[in-house]
Amino acid sequence: MNEMAAVPGVLGIASALWAAIAGFRMGAWLEARGVKVNWFLYRATMPWYVHRYRKMTTELEGRPGPLFGQFLVAIALSLSFGLATIVVILAGRA
Repeated sequence: MNEMAAVPGVLGIASALWAAIAGFRMGAWLEARGVKVNWFLYRATMPWYVHRYRKMTTELEGRPGPLFGQFLVAIALSLSFGLATIVVILAGRA
């Protein structure tokens, strides 16, 4: 692996981990408020739970909860760093 690709690669992995933690915290928040969460299929149904979290927190507080913003930022950063890693690897081969 190209040494230059290590930095965006590690940052991409870190932001993906951040998104996963925020997602699981949203699931725990929902479960504490009476929503049945299927932890076995959580990854496959995460968009539904994220939407449910946003809807419930908007109804309760008038705006989406803080975990929703964290999740969106972490997903965007993960995708950006992933693309940057691919670009650095491909540029190193030329």
